[in-house]
Amino acid sequence: MAAHCASNCPTPPRDSPRFGEVPLPAVTPDLSDREFYQFSRLIHQHAGIQLSVQKKELVRARLTKILKARGVTSFADYYREVMADQSGLELVALLDAISTNQTSFWREAGHFIFLAQELLPGWRRQRRGPPAWKLWSAGCSSGEEPYTLAMTLLDTFPAEDLGKVRILASDLNTRVLAQARQGVYPLARLESLPGDWRRRYFQKGVQRWEGYARVKPEVRQMVEFFRLNFMEPFAFPEEFDVIFCRNVMIYFDRVHQEMLVNRFHHCLRPGGYFFIGHSESLCNIEHRFSYVKPTIYRK
Repeated sequence: MAAHCASNCPTPPRDSPRFGEVPLPAVTPDLSDREFYQFSRLIHQHAGIQLSVQKKELVRARLTKILKARGVTSFADYYREVMADQSGLELVALLDAISTNQTSFWREAGHFIFLAQELLPGWRRQRRGPPAWKLWSAGCSSGEEPYTLAMTLLDTFPAEDLGKVRILASDLNTRVLAQARQGVYPLARLESLPGDWRRRYFQKGVQRWEGYARVKPEVRQMVEFFRLNFMEPFAFPEEFDVIFCRNVMIYFDRVHQEMLVNRFHHCLRPGGYFFIGHSESLCNIEHRFSYVKPTIYRK
């Protein structure tokens, strides 16, 4: 809890900055076409995100927040800061600001129903002993998708049978990954889940956390979060049984989509399954997957 100032502390004028704060730019700068092109080219190069000119206002609004936080007065100056920062942390901050993170629990529910009713029970019958499945939520945003995967597994099989199951969850955005690891969500975000799931897998907040709920430890411990940029080379020591990459590739151009789909193919074991979003398609992409049903593919 913040300490209270003694009663004789002077009160700063309402319009003056507090001690240690950087004064904010008085006027929001314009983002020129040239500056937008510089940023969009940099973002495409490092994250594969394709920004059309229609996204210029979105880029301006999101980068303005960074300018204000840094006390930078122009987009040109901020671009120079990003390029000069050899640590790469400023580039990470830029990509965090631009990357879109829209998700929800139980989103596109048919995928989870397919897992619970068709795919995983069939695999379970074929295996002696506890399963050691490996699932990957690629582009997990604030964690709703991998936690839904974990709850689907816990609802389908006894918890003691899932000790060797691993769910990996990755995203480009470090800010949403931090939120995902905490597993705290407004109660309104849970409304799409079955009522008994809300009771079984979440703890309601009290006092200052009233109106929020946290994913229970037995669900959180099933998920391992990490940062991954799809435009950088990636490999894993073991192949996955299931990969979810839903509503992510819509932000990439066709070249990067094809590259990513074939990387996912390489990361899956033979017979493994690949799930994409209902707004996506592999129709115009060269790939080696077999079609199962809309948005579901098999290696």
